[in-house]
Amino acid sequence: MAAPDDDRRTPALLPGERLGLGLDDRCDEFARLLLEPPLDGIDPDGRAWLHERYAEIVPVVLPAALHAVEHGTPVAPEAVLALRALAADRASDPRAAAPVALRGALPALRVFTLVMRSAGHEHVGRSMLAMGRASLVAHELGTCWFEAWIHERRRAPVADAAETTVDLVARVPGLDATEEQMLALAAEGMSNDAIAQETAYSRQAVAWHLGRLMRACGAPNRTALVSVAFCRGWLRARRRPGRTDTP
Repeated sequence: MAAPDDDRRTPALLPGERLGLGLDDRCDEFARLLLEPPLDGIDPDGRAWLHERYAEIVPVVLPAALHAVEHGTPVAPEAVLALRALAADRASDPRAAAPVALRGALPALRVFTLVMRSAGHEHVGRSMLAMGRASLVAHELGTCWFEAWIHERRRAPVADAAETTVDLVARVPGLDATEEQMLALAAEGMSNDAIAQETAYSRQAVAWHLGRLMRACGAPNRTALVSVAFCRGWLRARRRPGRTDTP
């Protein structure tokens, strides 16, 4: 004997079975929402950067992502490759911050969840499955983007060392002009010997000044000191203008 609420139940769908929610045909709707994503919870300094990334990424991956959710299939490989290429292309952007990049998929999930909640009263079970699939797709795409971004970002200092310089944004509280210069040179990757030659101080004096800065910032080493300086806004990387390769 059938249970009284059998007619209200949604049949379980296999992973590769179509949801029947017509997500393939709703690209324009989702695109409009994603081009103005809800960025609350994202670092205010990273919102403009993340908004720019959505403007690049949405046209490339949205159709493939919605198709994957609707049909329960992997995202098309060509969309993933295009996403990785976009990530690698933006790796040298000095405005980018790893925490913002890691949270980049959250606005898309919020948009998808809101749409499914508003339209899911007739197919509650299917909408819940759609949100589960969307979470997996967003995680996969976000991971692919971040992997390509961080891989290229790690390569950039070596490949572009001759093209990049570091500026002190402003006077740093508690630092004199010499220590500011040493900090900037350390951020460019110079050794203590090279900094000593550049500043006309002894190697021991450079080590003492940088050691004082590390203790003041609670940084265990030079790499951590430079990271803290970038996070606090004391340093900013920029490209040197006017450089061209000659054969």
